[in-house]
Amino acid sequence: MALLLALLLAAAAADVAVSGDLARFSPDVIKAADFAISAQNRMSNYPYAYKVMSVLSDTAQVRPPPARVKYSMVVEVGETACKNTQSLKLSDCVLQNLPNTKVLLTEFYYTLTPP
Repeated sequence: MALLLALLLAAAAADVAVSGDLARFSPDVIKAADFAISAQNRMSNYPYAYKVMSVLSDTAQVRPPPARVKYSMVVEVGETACKNTQSLKLSDCVLQNLPNTKVLLTEFYYTLTPP
């Protein structure tokens, strides 16, 4: 379920929030995770939206010329009680609290190339 997000710089415009203990990650990493799962929800036909529960890791690699930085992050996401619609606002959604609620580990990749 990997997703290439070249437009991750727009993450600051995301209107979703993450729950859980994310103190060891910068606000930019949290915004990027929120943005990535929001994009995944928009592209998915799954009836319920997923929400970031925690960021497990993030890494950056400097790639050879042309100069660029390849980022990756592993994120734990949970199924919410909200229907997956275009007007969805994840900050208003709560995670489902059922025995069979789906919790997934998702890896997102994105590459930034300096101007």
